[in-house]
Amino acid sequence: MAFTGCFNAAAPLLDFFPSGVRCMRFITILVAALALIAAPSHAHQVWSDAHVEELADALAEAWTHGLDPDHYADPETLLSLAASEARDAAAREAFLNYAADLAFGRVDPRDLEPDWTAPVRDRDLEADLARALENADVFAVLEGLSPAHPDYLALRRELVRLNAVRREYTLVPTGPILEEGDEGERVDALRTRLAEEGLFTGATAPGAVFDTRLRTALVRYQARHNLAADGRAGPDTIRELNKNSQQRLDQVRANLERWRWVPRDLGERHIRVNLADYRLEAWEGGEIARVHRSMIGRGFNRTPVFSEVMTFIEINPVWYTPMSLGEPWLRRFRTNPAYALASGFRLVDMATGGVVNPSDADWANRRYRVIQLPGAGNSMGEVKFMFPNIHNIYIHDTPERALFDQVQRNASSGCVRVEDPRDLAWWVISREEGWTRETMEEAFDNGRTRRIWLRHTIPVHILYFTAVSNRFGHVRYLHDVYRRDAALIAALDGRGGEPS
Repeated sequence: MAFTGCFNAAAPLLDFFPSGVRCMRFITILVAALALIAAPSHAHQVWSDAHVEELADALAEAWTHGLDPDHYADPETLLSLAASEARDAAAREAFLNYAADLAFGRVDPRDLEPDWTAPVRDRDLEADLARALENADVFAVLEGLSPAHPDYLALRRELVRLNAVRREYTLVPTGPILEEGDEGERVDALRTRLAEEGLFTGATAPGAVFDTRLRTALVRYQARHNLAADGRAGPDTIRELNKNSQQRLDQVRANLERWRWVPRDLGERHIRVNLADYRLEAWEGGEIARVHRSMIGRGFNRTPVFSEVMTFIEINPVWYTPMSLGEPWLRRFRTNPAYALASGFRLVDMATGGVVNPSDADWANRRYRVIQLPGAGNSMGEVKFMFPNIHNIYIHDTPERALFDQVQRNASSGCVRVEDPRDLAWWVISREEGWTRETMEEAFDNGRTRRIWLRHTIPVHILYFTAVSNRFGHVRYLHDVYRRDAALIAALDGRGGEPS
């Protein structure tokens, strides 16, 4: 079978050689060479007792990565096997199964999120296995396959802590929204629960009214978890308050898995957006250089997870409206063209690309699209940051800057809106030849559209994490605004899960 397969693989190569060399001797040599190349690299791999002990130690740590030990070989069973080819085969299979989940993740994200287009990682695990046996460091090689990012390490520590301290909290009964002025057992439970979080202090008699102190504590809790910070305990807030230890453990496990999906090399200079945290970070040399509040897609216009490379920015951009967003303005051009024109919109003939006077539009026979000229009301704001992708998603300014003061900022039509865009623009182009902060400000202020191509392109990673670490290494739990955690946890547990 192996010989036949190699012969079939070699046959097309004969077309590259003169007919004079198409002889049986050449074919025999070529097939033998291919068979040698195709021979299993593990043919002579022998697992010593020390190798097997290290593998058993590594498998015993699977739970600290949020992986279910039942999905892998039992360490004690491996240790009980006598040295033999059967043990070598079992150890090899156990290594590769565990290594694959550490390196790539146990779940294929594309099975859960149809819009996922972040790069799928690849790695030669056979080479890792050979190196582990040759250097007698099986444990270190396996641990090295997992992400080394500080957030991943913080989540592992949190997982260990949660397993050690299974604390149960007061449940707040579900019911109507609780707000200032309410009273009763549910208000008492809310007060106790916030006291357990260290957000409410001081003695209060049972039955006390929902007062300003309690509202302030609730707002702080909501802001910490990226909930709408309105000081009212609605369904989302109560659901978050009532999460038990197992649910927090599962939340950490889900986010450990998400880190395993992320490219190990994010780029020396890169931009990272965590959708669930409404936060954009500019990274440089392994440290955060800038942080910006952001807005993300709402409802059916969820911002997808993907990675691409920023190649240019556009100052004072024209907005080329997508058909779905331009349709209302097409109707407006037919009913109230003066208002549309005053708002900076223009009608463009899709066949010629020319701007058309609305009064001359041939609505019966021509097709039009809408653009919006640069200006104070332009939906792109003062600048857009372009990293071409199949989703037509990018980062841009917005004229609705007051919305950044909200805690829950899923308010866009899919793109990522960013606060303080001029500061981000300067960070992006600061290494580009011929630009200073002053010349950039002049380009913004003159009102003309200016495209700046980047010689130093910047990777952009749009990600989704509902548990993140702060600068002290402590984990902060975020509201699962896109409700993606449950399906991922079910998939990790082998229970399947509906795509988000």
